[in-house]
Amino acid sequence: MPPRRKPARPVASLPLGDSSARIHLAPVGFEVERITQPIEADRADRVYLVTRAERDAAGPFLDEVVRRLRALPWPIEVHVVRTDLWNVFDALAAYRALFESERRLDRARTDVVPIRVNVSTGTKITAIAGTLASMLWRGEPYYAHVSRAWYSGRTPSVASVRDIVDRVEPVNVYELRSPAPDLVAVIEALDRRGGALRKRELIRELGLDGSPAAGGNPPSPQALHGRLRRRLDPLEERWGFVRSEGPGPRARVALTEQGRIAVALFGHRRSLDSKASNVTRIK
Repeated sequence: MPPRRKPARPVASLPLGDSSARIHLAPVGFEVERITQPIEADRADRVYLVTRAERDAAGPFLDEVVRRLRALPWPIEVHVVRTDLWNVFDALAAYRALFESERRLDRARTDVVPIRVNVSTGTKITAIAGTLASMLWRGEPYYAHVSRAWYSGRTPSVASVRDIVDRVEPVNVYELRSPAPDLVAVIEALDRRGGALRKRELIRELGLDGSPAAGGNPPSPQALHGRLRRRLDPLEERWGFVRSEGPGPRARVALTEQGRIAVALFGHRRSLDSKASNVTRIK
């Protein structure tokens, strides 16, 4: 007779968005202890492990991290989030989707336990994304220092991972405020239409030509461009999210590289489209 399987250990039942849930978010590279030990010390209720969209050399490390977390003596939910660890837009979008699903987008809230974000594992891109996410939303980044590491310049294997975690320190960050909603609407409109539009096309895309001026007369072209200019000036001069290309009414407005990052940080459509569905719960 085949051996009887042990019954599955129960997992945490705290619902998404529970204000008391202790949540960790950790990218997975060639690390094990730097991921598992802070989670164990905090007795986390739910963990999101961020990894590549496809199986790669770090796959065995992910398996070992999951195995150790599932062996902890208390119920814990383990979710695997697959995204591109080397693409800042995808990483930010995935992080935002997780913060939103856990109702941690409002950094000013004091009635929730912040999401703890490991910025010492994964790639440099995920470290940047985790730090920015914590600056924008209700997150607390931390760094796991090691006094001895396995790395020897060769291709790593799970058997060789014996990192000695010396200490886990919080990473101090300041609050990063979002631009006003009407400014975010501009960069979202540009992103939606491929990253650049002529000013008159942008006016129509934003609906700035929809309300008549005082007296019921349609707004003049000068008035419409004035409405748009009031939005473009701070985006171009203060934030650096857009740039104007060419003079006059036929000039184009284009997103800058900082503007594309801002769409992932502050926007709604791009950051929440398919990223939240790319999460697998480990049974």
